[in-house]
Amino acid sequence: MSARLPEPASAAESVDRHRRQLLAAALPAAALLASAATTTEVHAKAEPLEPDEDLLFLPSTARDLGNGQLEVDVQIWIHEKNRFKLLDMGLARYLGLKLGDMSPAARLRFAQRTTLFHAEPEEGTVLQIDFGQGTPLVPMPTSDASGRTGLRATVDLKPDARTAPWLVFHARTPGPRPDVEGRALLVPATGLSVISDIDDTIKVTQVRDQQQMLLNTFSRSFKPAPGMAQHYGALARNPQTRFHYLSSSPIQLLPPLQDFLRHEGFPPGSMHLRESTTLRTLIPGEGESRAHKLSAIARLMEDFPQRRFLLVGDSGELDPEIYGDVARRHASRIEGIVIRDVTAEGRDAARYAAAFEGVDPAAWHILRDGQPWPLG
Repeated sequence: MSARLPEPASAAESVDRHRRQLLAAALPAAALLASAATTTEVHAKAEPLEPDEDLLFLPSTARDLGNGQLEVDVQIWIHEKNRFKLLDMGLARYLGLKLGDMSPAARLRFAQRTTLFHAEPEEGTVLQIDFGQGTPLVPMPTSDASGRTGLRATVDLKPDARTAPWLVFHARTPGPRPDVEGRALLVPATGLSVISDIDDTIKVTQVRDQQQMLLNTFSRSFKPAPGMAQHYGALARNPQTRFHYLSSSPIQLLPPLQDFLRHEGFPPGSMHLRESTTLRTLIPGEGESRAHKLSAIARLMEDFPQRRFLLVGDSGELDPEIYGDVARRHASRIEGIVIRDVTAEGRDAARYAAAFEGVDPAAWHILRDGQPWPLG
């Protein structure tokens, strides 16, 4: 593996090449047709959630408006779960895996992590959100063609200390099935917000090696980056600190990523994942990851204008360049930048000089595994 980040043009060509290879090897023609049908044959209806439909809440944020009201960001993906064994077989073949030779635990892990990539988005579904405490039910906008619906609701609520730092609410579902729980992270007006990348920052993914990335994503147990849970645990001792996990991983990986955070002892936080509805968009296109991260950071900084932000990422992709851009625009609000070193580049590398041009040299830090946290 190269010790340096590829030039942008080479990186784009590499991503496109690997995407074509993934499609050719993992998605046979018949499976591609089946996958396309699931995303285009949407239901032209405006009805409540049906028994065969499911929904996924993305852990979002909430803020106190200071007048007895809370503003809550509610984000939902509505879908129908399907299994396409042909897709599983094609992806397994591309990864060099033989499903029949895998242990029951490994096969279960593979099935769990790929299942939402086979889901059919549900268009035209309407939901009602129950925030409790006797508040009126809040209707969600009708889901779009990708199964997504979202809104910012202003509700008369008092935060419940029993669920802190979370605000818990429910989507009303028809019939005997239980209502589905959603959560929003209550973020104080002031304090520190840690915006953290996931892949190769807190979880070993090997994004620079496409084959290893796919194996680590779909068939292997998630492995934490050394020392990062301990570093974050120390930051979380301040009750005003909040964590926001920002990643180019698609929303279909939310359940295993949440399990990883809990199992490895990372502080809970809001999750800001990339929109993706099929395996065909698993690998982000040129500029897509950068745009996603810049947009999410801008939204958080706009929502919480009095908070300071610590940006944590890694050197494997474009985190230094993205965070340098943010720091130049909002220098007074950036507590610091920490980059986990996965490319063995020194602080004096030309890449860092360009990424952090115009940024206070004391504001950005390179963290190598085994070293102490660079910020006091």
